[in-house]
Amino acid sequence: MISKLKNPFDPSFGTPPQIILPNYQSDFESPISVAQAIAYDDPNRVIFITGLRGSGKTALLTQIEQQVVKLPNTYVVEIDNNQRMVQNFGHNLKNIFKMHALTDKIASISVMGFGLSFNKTNEDYTTQDIENFMTMLTKLNKRVVIFIDEFNHKENTREFIQLLQNLKRHNLNFYLVADGLPKMIYDIEHDQTLTFLKRARHIQTTMLNINEIEMEYQKHLNFAPVVTHQIAQLTGGYSFGFQLLGYKLWNATMISQQSANQQTFDAIKSLYIQDLFTQSYDIIFDNLSNHDREYLVGTANNMTTTQIADLMNYQKSAKQQQNYVNQYRRRMIQQDLIIPAGNGRVKFKLPLFKEYLADTQNPDSIRYNPLI
Repeated sequence: MISKLKNPFDPSFGTPPQIILPNYQSDFESPISVAQAIAYDDPNRVIFITGLRGSGKTALLTQIEQQVVKLPNTYVVEIDNNQRMVQNFGHNLKNIFKMHALTDKIASISVMGFGLSFNKTNEDYTTQDIENFMTMLTKLNKRVVIFIDEFNHKENTREFIQLLQNLKRHNLNFYLVADGLPKMIYDIEHDQTLTFLKRARHIQTTMLNINEIEMEYQKHLNFAPVVTHQIAQLTGGYSFGFQLLGYKLWNATMISQQSANQQTFDAIKSLYIQDLFTQSYDIIFDNLSNHDREYLVGTANNMTTTQIADLMNYQKSAKQQQNYVNQYRRRMIQQDLIIPAGNGRVKFKLPLFKEYLADTQNPDSIRYNPLI
């Protein structure tokens, strides 16, 4: 039987692709280093991975989990952010005891004055039950590492973090590794009831190295070096863009049998931009406030601070206008959409995002949303 070639690029969200390039700032933030810090009982119990949509947060979270699961005396728990998190955590802790033969299979055992109950359903676990489970695991020199994908600020999240805050106060052996969009993580950390998170460790996803992208394209695609260089440059180092463009070019040349040449790249380029806008940038833009959008569109059109304030219909003194507009500048930097470029200027972090914003102001575009 002839084995079929499989596309090595995967632009779908939520699953780690086959080809993963480093998207962190230093080796200190690599999956191996993060796992080693946990192995050495790092006192920082919470690690947040933040970054743009499509920047590879889930892939990095998964790589860290793959390293952590190798650690001795360590149990990994995955919790769905949309479920009843406290009850789900209790159910997972019960399963740790049962699956790893940490106790005999009996309804309840007494440990140092408290009971460990194993006959409850998923809905019944209390915070005291969970504290009892974690106390026993800590006494047995075991640790629990909790992984949460797409963490956000909800009532069930607040309840769960308050539980972890209490576990930390009792010096119980757990870690939380979670990823989320910058605004979501910011909102959680600035919840006045969740002070435990204010000193969480942050790993900010970065753009990929263009040279490494080019080498991967050379390895898996058959374009001439000069064209491969153009292909890599078009991604701008954006992780989703790297996967999406590689996916389309591989399908065009390997499945559709089109020649790996400049003409094919030019034809795929417009399809790539269309999907980049639809599958990523539309979602990013839709999740912004109207003033956020006005700031970005004004910036894309090289407007002055006064002009942007007028666009926002903020008619005050020049100083007040500057302070007002600067709030949105800070917000967009926090959300990883722009970066300072010196002398008070900023530039867009995402490739072709300025062109995307222009498209939102084009009356002939399907995404026309007039702001200017």
